[in-house]
Amino acid sequence: MRPMLAFDTSTPCARVAVLSSEGDCLATAEKVAARHSSHLLRLCDEVLRATGTTVAGLAAIACGAGPGSFTGLRVGLAVAKGLALADRIPLVLVSSLDALAEDLARSEGGESFVLPCIDAGKGQVYGRLYRVAGGAPEPIGTDELVLLPEDLCRLVQEQAAGGAVAAGGNGVDRYQEIFRAQLGVTAVRFQVAGPSALAVGRLARARLARGEHDDLATSVPRYGRPPDITKPRDRNPGA
Repeated sequence: MRPMLAFDTSTPCARVAVLSSEGDCLATAEKVAARHSSHLLRLCDEVLRATGTTVAGLAAIACGAGPGSFTGLRVGLAVAKGLALADRIPLVLVSSLDALAEDLARSEGGESFVLPCIDAGKGQVYGRLYRVAGGAPEPIGTDELVLLPEDLCRLVQEQAAGGAVAAGGNGVDRYQEIFRAQLGVTAVRFQVAGPSALAVGRLARARLARGEHDDLATSVPRYGRPPDITKPRDRNPGA
C-alpha cells in the first residue's frame, strides 16, 4: 500500500502526518491557532515534501471527522475533499474521539477504561467511555455524548463500575478541577497530544483493510450537536 496523508482539526491544534503502508509515522507537523484555514494546506505540503510524496501517490486521505470545533471540522473536511477529488483518492473519515481514545490507550498502561474528552464550548464536553481490551479501545454504547463535564463524570462512574479510568483531551484540560474532583486525581491526564494524526491514520488503515471509505460528495463532519443558527429578525413584526 502507498503512503497515507492523515490529519485532525477538531481542536485548536491541527495535526498532520504521513504514514507508511505499515502504519509507521514518516513525517508529522502541527500548529495551534484559532482557525486552521490559513495553515492546514501548508502543513500538508510540509509533510508531503518531507517524505517525497505527492498527492497523486497517496493511497488515501484520512481525516478526523469530529466531534469538535465546528469551524475546524469544516476546514479539515474541505481540505481533505479538495485534495482527494482531483485524483479520486479514497477519503476515509475517523471519529476524533476514537482517535483520542487510541492515543490514551497507547500512552497509558494497565487502565481498564479510557475517557477521551474534546471541548464542546458552552460549558460542555464531547466524550465517550472506551473499554481497553488487548490494547484496542472499544466504545461503550453507540453514542458520542455532549454533556456538562460533571454529568459525563457521573455517567462514567456508573459505566466503569469502579474500573480504572484514564481521562484526557482538551475537554479535560479545560475542566480539570471537575474531573479531578469526580474521577480522582490519578484518573486525569493533562495535555494529551491528541487526537493525533497518527491515530487517525491507523484507524483509517483498518477501515481501508475492510474495504471501507467515504463518499466525497455526501460526507459531512460529525459535529456532535446541531450548529447554532440564528433566524433573520422580522423587520416588520406588526405586519
